[in-house]
Amino acid sequence: MKNLKLGITALALTVASSVFAQTTTNPWVIGVGAHGVNHVAQRNNFSNTFSFNNFKENLFGTSKYSITPPLSKLTVARSLGKGLVLDWQTTVGNVDNKRFGMDKEFFLMTGLGVQFKAAGLLWDEESWFDPYLRVGANYLRHDYTDLTFPRTDTKPRGGGVYAAYDEDGNLTGKADHFTVSTGAGINFWVTKNFGLGIQGDYVTTPVDKSNVANFWQASASLLFRFGNTDRDKDGIPDKEDACPDTPGLPEFQGCPDTDGDGVPDKDDQCPDVAGPKENNGCPWPDTDGDGVLDKDDACVDVAGPAENKGCPWPDTDGDGVLDKDDACPTVPGLAQYQGCPKPAEVYALEATGVLTNLLFDFNKSTLRPESADKISQAASILKGSTDGTFLVTGYTDAKGAEAYNLKLSRQRAASVVAALEAQGVNPMQLKSTGVGERDAKVSEKASDAERQADRKVVVEAVNGAAWDALQKSDLPVVEKKVVKKKATKRRK
Repeated sequence: MKNLKLGITALALTVASSVFAQTTTNPWVIGVGAHGVNHVAQRNNFSNTFSFNNFKENLFGTSKYSITPPLSKLTVARSLGKGLVLDWQTTVGNVDNKRFGMDKEFFLMTGLGVQFKAAGLLWDEESWFDPYLRVGANYLRHDYTDLTFPRTDTKPRGGGVYAAYDEDGNLTGKADHFTVSTGAGINFWVTKNFGLGIQGDYVTTPVDKSNVANFWQASASLLFRFGNTDRDKDGIPDKEDACPDTPGLPEFQGCPDTDGDGVPDKDDQCPDVAGPKENNGCPWPDTDGDGVLDKDDACVDVAGPAENKGCPWPDTDGDGVLDKDDACPTVPGLAQYQGCPKPAEVYALEATGVLTNLLFDFNKSTLRPESADKISQAASILKGSTDGTFLVTGYTDAKGAEAYNLKLSRQRAASVVAALEAQGVNPMQLKSTGVGERDAKVSEKASDAERQADRKVVVEAVNGAAWDALQKSDLPVVEKKVVKKKATKRRK
């Protein structure tokens, strides 16, 4: 009864050691099975006439083993890391030391061991093929007190005998032993959670100073891997789940990504609103609401177009034409002239249009009163150009002498200039000349109404070198050439 209680206690302690587990992803493994003990093969280790064949026959011969029934071995193990396992193994039963013909005595061995695995180091930790080496320290209950020593034991060869003694030549039989076991085993995993295991150990009793209680042990077990918890039911084991209480995604170690922006909620400062990773999962703000995100906006508080980095386009001269479209960004101008002031040529063209059909006294250069409004309008136009310089040119029809017509055209142009200056046009901006009938298109035989088209005053914008030339002479060089040419013609 005492021995039975001892065995039950050892098995209970092994089950209670479920703080141990088998792999880093599956927390628990329990193995149940049977074991056999062989004392006969042990004697060959210390024989002076050792025979390998005899040892092999004794070690692998089933008749040499005292085999206990199923459920005589219990194993619980825990992985300490990849390739390293801590286990607690208990074997129990009635075992015969066939070396001495002791008959079956109660046998109990229980203790801790360390397994060194290749799986997890050289290949996948949860591979079906799972070999290991093992060393353990145990308590052994096997009662030898009924044996008397010295005791003879048959040698493996020859007919002689040798006596089993302790170091002092007199061994007293013992019941309790400290043992060290060394061995190897292989687990074959049929499924992820179920497998078969075999193990072989050589067990020594180093404290006893005798080999009487030493033995070989072989065992086979059914293995059950379990206890892999997944509290949030997301399919990711708690041990691998960074958020074990909240369902999540494998790519985020079991953590959720509520807004689907690729930043897990645990790292997302805005878990309910999608945003880029570089902004910690929050959307980039647009403070001025111009459609340019603050991160790209050079003027975060003032709305502006994207092409100007979120800043409003400047208008340096304040003419309403943005600098980007203003050909004259520092001088106020008009949109139709790309932000530049109205060109002098346009002023001249407008003034010419107003001065069409000016009326002079017959055969004179005196402006008639009916032309006053046109002069006033032309002056108003030209005063709009602050820096333009203009040449007022008079033209006549072809009727009459060329020299007379040339003089008359000059006089009439000078009258127009004088009238414009009287209306406030800057004299420094005006110059007059005349070309007479040079450009007349209508024949002198035509009617007076038809020849009216050749009687006109034209305003032209003149700048640069041409204006400088006009300043030096009352008559342009080209005009002098024209007059000389025509005078020569008349002499002919």
